[in-house]
Amino acid sequence: MSEIVREYLIETKRYLKDGKPQHDEWISNNENIKIEHNYLRCIPTRGKDEGKRLYIPFDNIFVVREM
Repeated sequence: MSEIVREYLIETKRYLKDGKPQHDEWISNNENIKIEHNYLRCIPTRGKDEGKRLYIPFDNIFVVREM
């Protein structure tokens, strides 16, 4: 029996030193997303950071949406 692979859009919002917000987004799937201590660890499956391991602090997560 195979597991269903679900894709998620992860959007973050953080503030730079000048006070302006910086928005980033990645697409990953449930096989590449893990919860660790105060971070969401993911490996994007599409986009500019595809294949890189990212550690996103919970405080920076703005939206997580299933696609």
